Amino acid sequence: MFNTLNSLSALVLTGKVDAAEKMIHTISTFYRRSLAGDPTIDVPLEEEMRSQRLYLEIEGVRFPDRLRIAYDIPEALEQACVPGMILQPIVENSVKYGVAPVARPVTITMAAREEHGRLVLTVADDGPGAPSTELPGDTGGAGCGIGLQNVRDRLAARFGSDASVVSGSTGNGYATIIRIPMVANGC
Repeated sequence: MFNTLNSLSALVLTGKVDAAEKMIHTISTFYRRSLAGDPTIDVPLEEEMRSQRLYLEIEGVRFPDRLRIAYDIPEALEQACVPGMILQPIVENSVKYGVAPVARPVTITMAAREEHGRLVLTVADDGPGAPSTELPGDTGGAGCGIGLQNVRDRLAARFGSDASVVSGSTGNGYATIIRIPMVANGC
């Protein structure tokens, strides 16, 4: 929030009124959705992605030459149910640890796929990664900051042992992969 307000202030001070107005609208929409939503209920993946797009649009003002976004969300999965705002801490981590510390463009990719009756959500970036963790062996210890632990706790409360979160360095960035039971059209 602090960084966002600083970016907004910079837009105003440099006379970029249209951009500042757009950012104010985006911020208000994002916070209205995130604060009004009940984090204990499921939402369609399409709605979750709309929230993440708004957040990344705000961050794009902070990092206009560095933040790149790619989406790979099949239309057939847009109505799959996910816990509301479940991707937010993961996307925030990609911005904080993938985009912010480097001077080059970094792409954050959000993807979804169905795998053996499960919904698989991936948030990955091609930033500096975290050399101390590896994706295949992460069991909840490595790559387990507060945001990721909250995601794990929420998924465990909702799905028990039917959910998993794997997170770590990919050798070309960092990725977090969530696997949850596929629930379609019930949210």
